[in-house]
Amino acid sequence: MDNNNYVNKFEKKVSTLGMKEILSVVGLFVLCIIFYFTFFHVDKTPYGYEEISEDLAAYMASQDSYYYDDYTSGKMLVLYTAQSDPLYKYPKNFQDSLDVAIKNEELNELYNFSELTIVRNNLLFEGEKGERIIKMEKELRKVCRSFCVINPKKKALYFYFQPKERDAQYLQENLEKLEFWGAKLD
Repeated sequence: MDNNNYVNKFEKKVSTLGMKEILSVVGLFVLCIIFYFTFFHVDKTPYGYEEISEDLAAYMASQDSYYYDDYTSGKMLVLYTAQSDPLYKYPKNFQDSLDVAIKNEELNELYNFSELTIVRNNLLFEGEKGERIIKMEKELRKVCRSFCVINPKKKALYFYFQPKERDAQYLQENLEKLEFWGAKLD
């Protein structure tokens, strides 16, 4: 059996991976991870604080922003997903709690409530201005997720990734507790 030409040829062609091949595989793996986190990864942290970039803060304080009046009013701003938005996924009791909070006079002294804007692609016809609005609205949605409270003075926000049933009973209480973050209830 040792004289089998086929086996001898096969054994000669089989070799181990060299250093170049190993580095190539590792490099490809690292590139795949970077590509995934750059384009496909969605941060699903349920709650947290996030800083607003200087560019986004400047956009929200500009006349081009849909939130200009609310952002520059001196109050904190609550942004939430509109029911007509395809990304709307609030449980009914959370929406009910939000509706009650919006009508609460004490909270209205501290907060402006506004729906996240649904941006249409026809803004692209407005040239650079439209492209900037689309870019900034995408960035805002990325940091705000689907519900957030923005403190313009601190250029930061508190977000809910996706409000749950249990969040409904604490929504108003949580808005009142953000007192330490810039709001003051009498």
